[in-house]
Amino acid sequence: MQLSQKLLGYLVIFLLKVFSLLPIAVARPLTVVLGRVLELLMRRRRQIVTANLTACFPDWEESHRRRLRRQLFKSLGFSFYEIALAWCRISSEHLPKCRIQGLEHIESAQQRGHGIILVNGHFNCLEICSRFLAEAMPLTGVYRPLNNPVLERFQTRSRLRYAEAMLSKRKPKQILTALQQRRIIWFAPDQDFGPQRSVFIPFFNQPAATLTATWRLARSSGAVVLTATPQRLADGGYKIIIEPELPGVDADNPEILLTSLNQRIEQAVRTAPADYWWFHRRFKTTPENGRDIYSQNN
Repeated sequence: MQLSQKLLGYLVIFLLKVFSLLPIAVARPLTVVLGRVLELLMRRRRQIVTANLTACFPDWEESHRRRLRRQLFKSLGFSFYEIALAWCRISSEHLPKCRIQGLEHIESAQQRGHGIILVNGHFNCLEICSRFLAEAMPLTGVYRPLNNPVLERFQTRSRLRYAEAMLSKRKPKQILTALQQRRIIWFAPDQDFGPQRSVFIPFFNQPAATLTATWRLARSSGAVVLTATPQRLADGGYKIIIEPELPGVDADNPEILLTSLNQRIEQAVRTAPADYWWFHRRFKTTPENGRDIYSQNN
């Protein structure tokens, strides 16, 4: 590991610990500034956001999409504070309040003897809501390890204070074993990882390469698939909405399950579009002869 990478990791950890000590009234204006700075510095991400919003909201005025982009970076800045709270505040008494709706769907699946795949979209408040959820039930998170080893160790150590376990997405056998043990697995599959492990499923009327892993894991383990949507509330609190199990686990192909999944995520995004992770190239894999919307020549 290069010295610069190591120093960057320790700097981010220091800032997270400092932010975790701040009351929200102090932190919020600082995160607004942070969001604006990120918008100015992250030129390529601005282009990706613009391409995503243009593809998903073609009927909007350009000025409307620009306002949403500004709100998105503001939301991103605030997520730094939320990560700080989730990872660095030891006592839950000093966290914002969160209401979890739909716990009866978890209880029903457990009473029937199923493991549970709890899926969600990449929303900016995902990290703090993951802690709320993990403190309400034994939760095993599935994640992509960070490239920075210093941050990776800190992230995993922090999450293991409230999660039952953390499993790398690169170890599917461990995930399958956990489901066979009837545990609750929590992950966000709404990203484009290429055509090899995906099928094209509509998302905002665009063909989106959607991972088949959700269907394959559920079908192999007998688990049910539920969705959980994290939301920020106007009063500074949070809500997590757990919805009934998705259909199609027993189908011969993944399309039924994945179509329902993308529809649920899209519905949640439309409710709070400024809080979704539009920074990812969700449509980078295209059907044959498809147009690359992220090309800088567009």
